[in-house]
Amino acid sequence: MKHFISKDKLYTLGAVLCLLILWEIVSRIVGAGILVPRPGETWQELVQIIHSENFWPAVIGTTTRSLIGFGLTLFAAVLFAVMAGLWKPLYYLFSPLVVITKAAPPISIILLALIWLGTEKAPVLVGFLVIFPIIYTNIIAGVDNVDPKLIELATMYRIRRLRKLSEIYLPSIMPYVLAACSTALGLNLRVVIMAEVLSQPPISMGTSLQSARIFLNTAGVFAWTVVAIALAALFDFIVSSLRKKLEVWR
Repeated sequence: MKHFISKDKLYTLGAVLCLLILWEIVSRIVGAGILVPRPGETWQELVQIIHSENFWPAVIGTTTRSLIGFGLTLFAAVLFAVMAGLWKPLYYLFSPLVVITKAAPPISIILLALIWLGTEKAPVLVGFLVIFPIIYTNIIAGVDNVDPKLIELATMYRIRRLRKLSEIYLPSIMPYVLAACSTALGLNLRVVIMAEVLSQPPISMGTSLQSARIFLNTAGVFAWTVVAIALAALFDFIVSSLRKKLEVWR
């Protein structure tokens, strides 16, 4: 097993090296750092950004907005999805709203959020509206796949609803919740940063990206993008660890 794990890591490292080599080749062909900076230039800019006084406040601010929005979305999606899964009239009532939020362009949502809310809260609302349909539909699928025989037995023995939810529905929907979280966390981070670029909170990753663009600091844009990718990878690692623990628990 360890052999295969090390092999997978080797393949990943090889893929990253290939991308870096391709990046270096493209930057040399273009021959203009203002368009495509070289990996070395981006690395130097990244080091400067990390040592700047606004780096951690920006990362913490964006991460906080992302996690607040994700937490609110997860709570609302679980609540509404379980209610809709157990009571079909609610399912049909929520369906048009879910379809609308799923189909609406993210930029439209961002602009509306900027009109309705201030610069600090707008990214949170944007993240909520974009990832809600993803988590909601996954949980609905989990509720629909609960073993009907278990529900019949629980009804026959007059088991209380709270116990049904905690011992039958919760273990069944948890894989679907974590699968949705794996997709939604990274997407939410990207959408929040995109909203920050337009809303311009005082200190945030999106504001830093916009500042780098204004000053034609393309290496800075690349460097902040690397930070965002690393943060998304961290989120994905946390969700993957929770999935493994869930498999053991189940």
